[in-house]
Amino acid sequence: MGKLVLLVDDDKLLMQLYVGALERKGYKVKHCFEPDSALAFVKENGRQIDAIILDVMMPPRKPYENEDTNGGLKTGIFLLRDLRKYCPNVPVVVLTNIRDPETLDELGKDPEVEVVRKFNCPPFELVDLITQKILNAKRPRRDEETCHDCDQEEEGEEINAG
Repeated sequence: MGKLVLLVDDDKLLMQLYVGALERKGYKVKHCFEPDSALAFVKENGRQIDAIILDVMMPPRKPYENEDTNGGLKTGIFLLRDLRKYCPNVPVVVLTNIRDPETLDELGKDPEVEVVRKFNCPPFELVDLITQKILNAKRPRRDEETCHDCDQEEEGEEINAG
C-alpha cells in the first residue's frame, strides 16, 4: 500500500496536476480544498499520514475566522499549527508564492517544514521532494507516535483517502 500524502490547497486546477503526479508514483493522496476538511481528516487519520503539502494563502473559513490571517494570506500558518497537534513529526512541504518575511520566518521555525515556491515547482519535482522528505523523516514508528487528543485507527485498518 502506498504512502499517504495530505494535500491542502484551494487551487483546484494546479492541485489536479500534483495529485496526478503523486498517484502515478504510487502515493495515496487526500486532497482537501479548505482548512475545515483538512483538520477533520487529520483528527481521524493523523497517524497514517506520511507527508503534508500545504498552501499558505487560503480562505480562513470557520476554524480561523477570528484569527489574524491577513485576509487569508496567512491561513496556512494557523492550519500548520493545528495539524502539528495530530502529526507532530510529519514532514511538510509548504507550496506558496508568498514573499512576506514574517510569514516565511514563522514557517522556518519548524525543522520539518520546507518552503517551496509554487511557480518554481513542477509536479515531478514535488513528487521527488516528497519522496526525499518521507525517506529522511525523523519520526517514530506509527505505533510509537503520540497523538494529541484523538483515538487513532490501528495501523492495519483501511484509510479512505478519497
